[in-house]
Amino acid sequence: MRKTGIALIFALCLCAVEMVRADGIQRELGEKLVRLHIIANSDSEYDQSIKIAVRDELLKTGSLKPEMLQETANGTLSRLGAEYGAEVDLKNRYVPQKTYKNVALPEGVYRCVDVVLGRGGGENWWCIAYPPLCFTEAVTGDMSDAAKEELKKRLSTESLNTILKNEDITFKFKIVEDFQKIMNFLEE
Repeated sequence: MRKTGIALIFALCLCAVEMVRADGIQRELGEKLVRLHIIANSDSEYDQSIKIAVRDELLKTGSLKPEMLQETANGTLSRLGAEYGAEVDLKNRYVPQKTYKNVALPEGVYRCVDVVLGRGGGENWWCIAYPPLCFTEAVTGDMSDAAKEELKKRLSTESLNTILKNEDITFKFKIVEDFQKIMNFLEE
């Protein structure tokens, strides 16, 4: 019984250390990255194509100024004959984990520029807007070497490795593995 208690205390300590590490990584990412989200009016094929057209025009601006993005988005919507407008908001907000081919951002609070098209009831497109690492092929999300170099300048090695290795900030499984190793060691 005593060995189990020691193992449990050790596992709890490991858990606490891992939680602090994960929180520090997410906090750094949340402070140093700005995410751009373009939320479609709906999931209809038409509204999704409008979202992509707006995305393309917004990326051409190279700006994160909400008023410029709103003007560009509304101009694009008008030119395409959409019967709705866009609202742009810059805020800190919770975002769930997002993973692509070789990029994973942990869940957490990020600075976000949200471009809501119409009622904003459709799927969104997102990218890291600062530093500018937006992918236009959302399916692959394959980060270029130049983009990786840009991130190396701005992030700690640990944070960079976390998002490039698709390392989930879900430490629970590592803790379970470590706890099992401790229990096996104590049983020997």
